[in-house]
Amino acid sequence: MDKSEFEKVIKACRFCLMCRHLCTVGNITYAETNTPRGHALILDCLGSEALEDTPENRKRVAEVLFSCCYCGQCQNNCVSGYRHPDAIIAARAEVQDDDLPENVQRVRKMVKQSGGIYENGKQMEGPSDIKKADVLLYIGSFARNEAPEVARAAIGTLEKAGVRYTILSNENGTGMDAYLLGMAEIAQLLFDDEVMQIKALSPARVVALSPEDMRALSGDVPGIDASGFKTPVISFSSFALELIREGKVKTHEAGKAVAAYHDGDQSGRFLKEFDAQREVIKLSPGIEYRELFHHGGEAASAGESGAVRALDEGLARKIAEKRMDQMQGRDIDIIVTDSAEAKAQLLALGNDKIQIVHIAEFLYLHI
Repeated sequence: MDKSEFEKVIKACRFCLMCRHLCTVGNITYAETNTPRGHALILDCLGSEALEDTPENRKRVAEVLFSCCYCGQCQNNCVSGYRHPDAIIAARAEVQDDDLPENVQRVRKMVKQSGGIYENGKQMEGPSDIKKADVLLYIGSFARNEAPEVARAAIGTLEKAGVRYTILSNENGTGMDAYLLGMAEIAQLLFDDEVMQIKALSPARVVALSPEDMRALSGDVPGIDASGFKTPVISFSSFALELIREGKVKTHEAGKAVAAYHDGDQSGRFLKEFDAQREVIKLSPGIEYRELFHHGGEAASAGESGAVRALDEGLARKIAEKRMDQMQGRDIDIIVTDSAEAKAQLLALGNDKIQIVHIAEFLYLHI
């Protein structure tokens, strides 16, 4: 996001209260500073008589900026279409190192060392670096390192469908973690290195398992220039639906259950992909689909975005608990999500009445 666009968002949001009641973190902390209008006010006032530019004030502003969970509720409900979440990321990039909170310094150090918050170099087994494959399955850092069962289910689905696919033998991440932490230059370098690897293989298209990587590779992230990447990109959910409709995978009953879909932050409010996941679930025999009360663009966050899980585990847990509370009492057996991070967040709550699965795991169980 360029400077003029960033300033335009701040000037507009400081006078508007319309999305205030929807702010995920604002509804947890009950603090005006944690709402979109609060963000805009402090950014617009910093350095003026209303908010002097002192070390103490700069540090407090940085704490507020890095508390945003980048859920997209403000943007999704903005009648003027202002991209407030990415304005916050742009503001994070302007924070000087001396003003950064200790938790941010710690996580940034991790990213500088490894390239990602969860990146430890782990790679998945599978056919790798095959040139001109029909599909390159882009797994993503979190699924590779923290949720390999999700990656294995996605790979197993492609193999059962007979898809000619490949994976990167040295996948390193698209730079989204660095972007979310305000490390714009590092994010772009990481993205460019990964794109170079993908281009060398010349796949017909890329199937992204992570919605965050889907956003980066498809050019939806203002702070990452993806203009030089022309390979078509599709989400795993949309590709899975294609496989079902084309008869390349046959779904069977794996037991009767009531299932609902949790709309993730990135795929829902940013990418506006709501239908493919639901169709995959509904086309699975033995499954009764039941919509959650808060769904689609209005679905509450599970605390999976904006690096909040790494920056403030307690806040992330409170966000997930609030989302889980909305799922209770509807006689639902299975919650399906397309975000490995959201799955991890909800699973960490230890609910033994509702099964939490990724869409790749759900589909693999039914084919």
